[in-house]
Amino acid sequence: MNHNANMSYREVIPRNLNPEEWIEVEINTGTQSTLQDIKTFGKSGSFCYSNLENIQNRNRFIYWRTYQDIVELSEVSLDVTLMRNHVRLRFTDSAILNVSLSEQENSVTLLVVTVSSIHRIVFPARSDGMSAGASAAEAQKHSVFYDANLNLKDRSTFHVLDGSMAINVPHLAASDLSQNNEEAFFAVDYQTKLMLYAMNCRTGTTITHEVKESNLMPRFLSNLKGALTGRGENMEAAVSMSFTHIEGEMFLLVLYRNNELRLWSVDTLQNIASINCAETQGAQGPQNSVMRKIDEHNFCVFLSHERCAEFICLSIVYNLNETNTKHISLAVQHKVPAPQMDLADFDATASHIWTLWSNSEGDFNVSAIFLGADKAIKWVSAALEPPPDRCCLTIEHGVDPREAYTSYIFHPGRFDYNVIAKALCMFRRANLQFDMKQLSLTMLKEQVAQSVEDEIQSELKDFVVSDEEYLEIATRQWDRFYSCCEQYHIKSSEPTGLAVLGAMDAVCIVRRQSFALLRPCEMLEHLMLVEEHTDDVIAFVASYCRNDLSAAMSFVQLMKIITQLEKLLTDDIKIEMDKKLYQRDDKVIAHLLHRITAGDEGLDDYNSVALPRRYIDQIQLKLQSISHLEAAVNMLLDLLAIVDQDAYPEPTSGLSKSTRFLQSTGALFGSEYGISILAETVKQMAMIRFAVCRNLLILQYIIYGQAGRNNYSIKTNLNFLNSYYTLVWISETPIPLNTPVNFEVSIQRLTRAQLFSGYTRPYSSQIRLNSQTTLLCLFLQSKGLFSALSMLLKESNQPLEQLSMRQTLLQLVGFINQMLWPEAWNDVFPEWLFGSCHHIIIQDYVRLLSGWCDEKAMSRCFMLAVSLLDCGEPQKAIFLFEQVADHVLKEPFLFEQVLKNTPVYSKLECVLSRQHIESKTPEYKQALVHYYLKVIQLFEQHSASDYIIQLAHMAMSKLHVEDPQLPMFQSIVFNNHLQLGHYEEAYHALVYNADTSRRKDCLRQLVIMLFQCKRFDLLMQLPYNCLQDEFENIVESRARSLSIDQNEVYNFLYAFHANKGNMRKAATVMYEQAMRLQVDSDAPDALQKRCSSLLVCINCLYLVDKRYRWIAKPKVGDDKLPMEQDNEESPKADNKSGQDVIVLELADIRRELLHAEALRELSHHRKDVGAYELAGAEELSYLLATCGLYTAALKLARGYEFSVLPIFESLAAACVSTSEDKSKDAWTWLQNNDLADLAHRNSAADMAWSLLQKLVVDNELSESTLIRKAVVNRILTLNAFVPQWLYDSYKLANSRELLLLYVKHNRLLDATDLACEMIGGMLGAGSEYFDFQHSVNVTNPQLSFPINTIDLLRHGLQINGKEHIEYEMAHVKLEEEVARYVETVKRTTEDKMKLAILTERENRQQQQIFG
Repeated sequence: MNHNANMSYREVIPRNLNPEEWIEVEINTGTQSTLQDIKTFGKSGSFCYSNLENIQNRNRFIYWRTYQDIVELSEVSLDVTLMRNHVRLRFTDSAILNVSLSEQENSVTLLVVTVSSIHRIVFPARSDGMSAGASAAEAQKHSVFYDANLNLKDRSTFHVLDGSMAINVPHLAASDLSQNNEEAFFAVDYQTKLMLYAMNCRTGTTITHEVKESNLMPRFLSNLKGALTGRGENMEAAVSMSFTHIEGEMFLLVLYRNNELRLWSVDTLQNIASINCAETQGAQGPQNSVMRKIDEHNFCVFLSHERCAEFICLSIVYNLNETNTKHISLAVQHKVPAPQMDLADFDATASHIWTLWSNSEGDFNVSAIFLGADKAIKWVSAALEPPPDRCCLTIEHGVDPREAYTSYIFHPGRFDYNVIAKALCMFRRANLQFDMKQLSLTMLKEQVAQSVEDEIQSELKDFVVSDEEYLEIATRQWDRFYSCCEQYHIKSSEPTGLAVLGAMDAVCIVRRQSFALLRPCEMLEHLMLVEEHTDDVIAFVASYCRNDLSAAMSFVQLMKIITQLEKLLTDDIKIEMDKKLYQRDDKVIAHLLHRITAGDEGLDDYNSVALPRRYIDQIQLKLQSISHLEAAVNMLLDLLAIVDQDAYPEPTSGLSKSTRFLQSTGALFGSEYGISILAETVKQMAMIRFAVCRNLLILQYIIYGQAGRNNYSIKTNLNFLNSYYTLVWISETPIPLNTPVNFEVSIQRLTRAQLFSGYTRPYSSQIRLNSQTTLLCLFLQSKGLFSALSMLLKESNQPLEQLSMRQTLLQLVGFINQMLWPEAWNDVFPEWLFGSCHHIIIQDYVRLLSGWCDEKAMSRCFMLAVSLLDCGEPQKAIFLFEQVADHVLKEPFLFEQVLKNTPVYSKLECVLSRQHIESKTPEYKQALVHYYLKVIQLFEQHSASDYIIQLAHMAMSKLHVEDPQLPMFQSIVFNNHLQLGHYEEAYHALVYNADTSRRKDCLRQLVIMLFQCKRFDLLMQLPYNCLQDEFENIVESRARSLSIDQNEVYNFLYAFHANKGNMRKAATVMYEQAMRLQVDSDAPDALQKRCSSLLVCINCLYLVDKRYRWIAKPKVGDDKLPMEQDNEESPKADNKSGQDVIVLELADIRRELLHAEALRELSHHRKDVGAYELAGAEELSYLLATCGLYTAALKLARGYEFSVLPIFESLAAACVSTSEDKSKDAWTWLQNNDLADLAHRNSAADMAWSLLQKLVVDNELSESTLIRKAVVNRILTLNAFVPQWLYDSYKLANSRELLLLYVKHNRLLDATDLACEMIGGMLGAGSEYFDFQHSVNVTNPQLSFPINTIDLLRHGLQINGKEHIEYEMAHVKLEEEVARYVETVKRTTEDKMKLAILTERENRQQQQIFG
């Protein structure tokens, strides 16, 4: 403890916090304003929760500051981010004298004394039951000030003091609660009197007492006594007061200006004890004396004398007198001389006195003294944080000043945004107020940039300047704005007070607009920053080198030289070194080091980065004076090493596997303030150690020169230099809190590839002013802090609740450094960074570590490859993935990421403990397969098919020919060729696939894809070889699976079979298409397609041998039967299985074609044609005839060989109707018939009769008059005239039948004319116009005379002749003709008889002659 007690301290300022949202409360007691009558100095202090049984109170405190009539209180927890934790109380026009805070079980009480009133304000602690709708986590987030604006104006909470005149205005006060918390006591000093006020906490009733010496002198003579004795009233005035509790009794300790300290009893108002703190000292000094309470029994007093100052520690002690009664007295414990500086504030504990000093230049200094058992009391300084270094702001050639300055000014944590806003107002010379709640970072940047640009344009006005002049003006204006920021930052960072946080074992420095904490320095920090008490450091270091004091002395001497070199190095050298390290070129760094250490002789062009020769000579002399230089360097390198590379933890450590987040219930240092303090501490230590490494490297180059570049210590130090530069880079690199572009998409890709373990970045969903943070802070918020706490719990024997901030801060920082260390054994930070999907940072991180950090090199290469792939650079990513492949089982990070969810993981968990796996083992091959599959998954999500093919070929090149995984990669090659449209390459890939089932699946995919792309030419050209049957089955299955309405597969299949010469299969395909069009399609063109298919089918069958001109079709509705049948000679073989198959010959298909064509024609005229699809051919022909489609109906009738007479009857009726009706509607049905061979007629009736004539002639069989009979019968039925052509034709075919039809239809006059012509023809007059070949003649055979018909005609004429003369005349005419015919027949008969007798006679004679 004694060694550590003299180690220095360093200030840690929480940075990059959310803007403070103040709860504004104004308390008006109605008193007269006293601000103009009294001047009070601002005070500040802090209060730390001491009830640590409640976990919420760990690392939790309140700090406050006052200014005139305002007191600002802020509650801070390092573990939980509190809500509404800032309150600003304004006591209207009443200056504040005293502020005190005390803790109760469920509340915090604030006591405030102003010049005109006293106040007791209670802030209840919110618990789980206070809000029914609030969860436990929300209750823990609430500050005690959450509802600060409630009940603050209650009259029972304050009391107005007596007297309002300026002469009675008090100047000093103290306050405290009684031990039972029932009364609040306020001590107020009025220069002339000391008053004590006791306020009842329940009722607010206040009782007033005057504290004074008990003597007989009247009150009005008190001041007179002082004047007569020569003692001014100021010597009796109190300068500091404090309450204390001793054994249940309350006392008031008052320090007077005459350095007398009196102990007053609050109960009896009697002076119990007193002591003069400065009996032998001179007159009063320039500073005020101050007293601070250490605990209930101990106090510390600062006394200022004329020539010096001192601290006196006193105790209240109990003594037993002779009567065994307790007697209280004051005793001095320590006297400590104070430095010759102005005391701003101080606080004390039982072991330390903490002081805040200032000098004449306004600089502040914090120092502490350890009140140890030894008498060698020494002051230890604390290193305060300097303002931002302007030298770090360098503008390189070609860089826009706006970009450089905004990047530097708005770097997370560099300037508070309130400071920037105030600097903007100052720069604008305008009194503007910004609402920081509504002003985002982007808006603030825009306001600043616009204001500076306005100033630039105002200076330029109408002048035309060059680019160089414009950049000069812009740089000057931006520098002016930076100066404004710097001034406000320095002003707002001024310390106003210092207080010890007892329960946290920490010290808080209250600043004007923030606070800071002091932490112990580690040894290297102490030597670099403070350079005090080196003897103690030597003793401390000796324990690291077997208590060898000479070695420890050498180490301290080396550190002194390093510290001195830090002061000698110019900012240019440091900046140039940082640039070269960032560029990551070892040769450039070595050259720079040579330039630095070469001295300034002959290096005029390098003077800016060269150390002067005299400095180098001095350093060399000092180095030569170190007795154990090499041992000191090695010891320093050992101290600089974060981790031991030779020691790896057990694989069950689980740190890199952790997926827990910081919960709102509060992890140690888990709040916004706690994480910021951790991050700042990491950054401070990293920068110090980086400076040590850099300076040590320069010293090594001074010692060894360039020839020693291969020296082991130089190599080690160079690695440490790079490592600490990386830590500094991590702690300073800005990163947005908002979700980056495509973050969710990137996370989904990693999740699908099983490269994402479930943790997420805490990207803010709320709009925050500080939308940026550092990479380190984000890492700690996400995962780093919990991992560090896990490591701390494993090494610490105490629970975290019992560990103080001082005990845990540096330990946690050490564990965080272990996680961030590039050569560390754990993968926590790389794993988190990998999941952050912030690709620019990932790539920069990998670049910084490339070339020198061999640990996890391939893991970072894998991270970089994934990042590049996500950034759209697959050509770079695939090269890196190929490099990583052979190291999957060599680095635990790769093993975890790639194989975590695979069966191989459990078999190869030995990789986590760095065990070597032979490359020839089956597990190694399986790991390679899983690696390439995972990488291929990543590329698939980016649709990088061409690169997937390369990866698959890489994987196949590492597998044996008979490896069972080979077909899988061949299928991957096929699939990606297919996606790229490389169909021929895809075909060759599937052909070489070793797995038959995969080959068939690939062929199916290829066929489907080619059909979708309509690449029928390629489908036709590919040589299917042994896959032709499978190809045909695939195509047939696809043809049947697709809708027939948009199905081109049948046509392709027909073309394929036709191209192969298999016409029977082609016919079968087309028939199936026709059949499906009939059954499945409702498309308008389905009938047309069906007809075409049947026509093609018939054509194909004509090209087949006559023996095989048949096909078999399944019954409609049965889809399971094959489309084509075996080429057997007998079609009957297809029916062996039953009645499921119907054999169709060519004639059947023709008839089906006719039926389809008829339906097609009918569909053009009837919308309900679907209802007649199952109608018979004869019925369909009648329907066609009714629609005027006579040629189609006749075609159907001829094909199916049924009677055409109804069709002709219908046509005849249509002709008659057309003749009678002169409308143009007749042309409609005429045009639907085949009129190609007919001469055009102007009249529709003539055209109709011509069509009838043509059809009768074409369809009437020879020696048949059925059609003409039907036509004439129909015409006569309709009482129309028989056309002449039909009349003449019928006479030549069957005149007797025609005569009968005339008679039958009572067309007697026409029948008479026909009968007369017929009789005349029989008698030889025009017989060529009738169907008999000769007339009545002796030599001709007898003719058949229609006697019955003639008789019917004669009878009819006779009957009708009685009423109509024309019938009578016709009857007479017919009778004459019949009589003439009878007479001629008689004569002819007689002549025939005679001729027959003569002929017989001659024949007989001839027989006799020759007989």
